[in-house]
Amino acid sequence: MAIDRLNKVTILLPSEDSRWFLSKLYQLNIIHIIESFSQPNDLTSQHFKEYPTAVEDIEKNVSKLNSLLAIAREFVPKKKGFIEGIFPFPLQIRQDELDYALSRIDIGYYYKEFTGLYERYSNLQKRQIQLEEQRSKLADFLPVTEDIEKIKSIKNVSLFYGQQSKSKWNRLLENDSTCEYLTWQVISGTEKELKILFAYLKNDKDIVLGIFNKYSFKEIPFPSIAGNVKERINELTKDISIVKQEQKFVYSNMLKLVDEVRMLEVLLGYWESEKNKMIAQRKCALTKRIFTLTGYIKLVDKPKLDTLINLEFQRVSVVYEEPSPQDKVPVSITLNKFFKPAQLLVNMFGLPNYFTFDPTPFIMISFLIFFGLCFGDVFYGLFLIAMRLFFYAGISTTFFGIVTGGWAGDLYNPVYLGENNILLKIKERLTLLEPLSKPVVALLFAIGLGVLNQFYGIGLKMYGEFRKGNILNAVWDGLLWLITLPGFLILTSTLFLKMPAYVITIGKYMTIVGAVGLISTQGRNEKGIAGKIFTGIVSLYGIVGTYGCTSFISDVLSYTRILALSLTTTIVGMAFNIVALLFKTGTIIGTILFIIALVTGHMFNFFMSILSAFIHPARLIFLEFFGRFYEGGAPKFQPYGFNSQRIKIM
Repeated sequence: MAIDRLNKVTILLPSEDSRWFLSKLYQLNIIHIIESFSQPNDLTSQHFKEYPTAVEDIEKNVSKLNSLLAIAREFVPKKKGFIEGIFPFPLQIRQDELDYALSRIDIGYYYKEFTGLYERYSNLQKRQIQLEEQRSKLADFLPVTEDIEKIKSIKNVSLFYGQQSKSKWNRLLENDSTCEYLTWQVISGTEKELKILFAYLKNDKDIVLGIFNKYSFKEIPFPSIAGNVKERINELTKDISIVKQEQKFVYSNMLKLVDEVRMLEVLLGYWESEKNKMIAQRKCALTKRIFTLTGYIKLVDKPKLDTLINLEFQRVSVVYEEPSPQDKVPVSITLNKFFKPAQLLVNMFGLPNYFTFDPTPFIMISFLIFFGLCFGDVFYGLFLIAMRLFFYAGISTTFFGIVTGGWAGDLYNPVYLGENNILLKIKERLTLLEPLSKPVVALLFAIGLGVLNQFYGIGLKMYGEFRKGNILNAVWDGLLWLITLPGFLILTSTLFLKMPAYVITIGKYMTIVGAVGLISTQGRNEKGIAGKIFTGIVSLYGIVGTYGCTSFISDVLSYTRILALSLTTTIVGMAFNIVALLFKTGTIIGTILFIIALVTGHMFNFFMSILSAFIHPARLIFLEFFGRFYEGGAPKFQPYGFNSQRIKIM
């Protein structure tokens, strides 16, 4: 239940054995390969060259498969469940299924065939849109029965087809001097707008165009077609029908690709793993005679490597050494079943430095408490447990629902289930703190929880320094804050509470002793006494250094979100109970509708609230808690072997 211990390993063997050795090593899946020469200008590295691989060809396969899957999902989008949408699961396959996909599907043929079909389908869609746009534009001229070209060819007369609002059109009709230059016919119209065909003498063009501008006419350009508008529309309709038939034929062929989506996913997972394999091989180096590989191996896997070398590669030299703090050591974490779910949080934030400790067991309890308080409702917690979704979180949600009186909002209320119902009796006996009725007490509880969690984080800072053997750092950056901050809290609380004199005295001494210690030590890395003291003073405030009083206050206040989310879950649940009550008319149908409305409303509240109950506690862990002690940024231990996040071979 910790960070797995690793050794750095360097392997040397004759170049002619390299391919066979890499093949066997791939099957073992135990070494995380790194660059053989971290310094390119090293004299030794000048005699070596990068191990040759065919990664470019593999990248082409990956690109083609991604394109094919994108095409397939455009026709039939992949449906994901609620949990899968947040935390995607790899596809579970058998080895024979992978072998079948590799032997049956020709990626090059599929890519050429279906990208061609897709291009044809896209062109048909574009063609349909173009034809429909042409038909739509001609629809404005459908009332014009004469050939458009004949109308446009009339001598000494120009035509204008435009659109105008009814109000402006009426104003134009009232102007007799304007109307004498025009003749017109209203072609079509609605209550708000009219489409009108005008005719005027070409000699009056400038005057007429001025009129159109004055009354804001929107011109509808005459189409360039030969013949009658109605006939052309019929031709376009026929062309559209033909295009749709072609689309239907191509679509039916494209569905054959959709049937192969699972196999394509399997192949993509395989070739992505092959790509990673080639990238790892490129980190190795060789000369004409020697092949070298550098990486990290778990201590528990060393016997496997030694056995392989002793049995099949007697000419191999292996050197094991302890990782150096200067190295970027990859991290692998092994956890028992209880703590495994909390590893998700660590993976989301970033793996811990190899030379520190795994925070997963330490954040498990904090996260469950925060989650349970935010989501606290007995029925929601029982649903999580029954569905085996975040099982431990379900237990926490149920517990805090009992403690805070959350039972599907206030379903225990007599107006829903009658007087002296069983839920009301249970709630009255077991509720310890109801946030709605005692919000100030609940707020103080949330703040107190924040204070304890911050002190807990400082304690973990000390634990990490003790593990490294830095006892003085543990005292200076941990213990002194655990002396100063409680004293600071005692003094601050006197502004709101009446405190005994001896408690205030203790608070003063704790604050003074801790502050003096911090001022003396927080600037220890600075040059000169003045620089050390100045840095110590500003670190006490929180501008620089390991922590600060202002940082402590802002961090603690962030925990008030726990109360806000707890109230939100309850209040929204109560609102849905009130809505459901509207259907409860005393009849059988009313009772059925009451139950349906109740279940629907609470399912909505469940899914909305669970997101907040995960996101905000995770934020408290990542920012307020991890900020006190966590050192992250380590790469993940990825052994050289089959490894895909997309598929998992059972």
